[in-house]
Amino acid sequence: MSQERPPMQLPMPIGLASLAMPHDERELVERAKRDRDAFAALYRRHYAMLAGYLYRRTGDSHVAEDLVAEVFLTALRCLPRYRHRGLPIRAWLYRIAANAANRWSRRERKRIAARLHELTLEARSKTESDFDGERARLALLSVKTKYQAVLTLHYLEGMSIEDVAAAVGCRVGTVKSRLSRGREALREKLTRG
Repeated sequence: MSQERPPMQLPMPIGLASLAMPHDERELVERAKRDRDAFAALYRRHYAMLAGYLYRRTGDSHVAEDLVAEVFLTALRCLPRYRHRGLPIRAWLYRIAANAANRWSRRERKRIAARLHELTLEARSKTESDFDGERARLALLSVKTKYQAVLTLHYLEGMSIEDVAAAVGCRVGTVKSRLSRGREALREKLTRG
């Protein structure tokens, strides 16, 4: 029996740069390469963080749970090739999660665009909109996935730009550029629908 909390009740994660991988976690990662119990400990340690991130990316707890499962299956398959590079394991897990969320978003692109358009039309016909939160989420899901990842990690997960760069595997300048372009794309989606 699992005693995980639902993704909606998750605390906001803390940044990566301030978390050099503790020696005990580094040992746990090495053990997890060959020991199922150690991998289960990594899973328990990082499940809530990833579920929360994926929920904030998708807005659907069931999809988030499916994606978390996909993330850990990928991690299990790729862990033997994982090499410690001075960052916590969570940076690697965030990268896998961002890729999974990006694939999901690309598959759902047409459905998301149609729902965003529908909500925009409904919001225009009312003086007070109850749809702003969902419109914002759908607008975020309708921008390019490279923007979704950095916007979500920086603004919703509260990560520094340096931490986002580590999690998505690009330079700080690239993250800054994607944040700027992503904000502009998001603004355009919200004003046009």
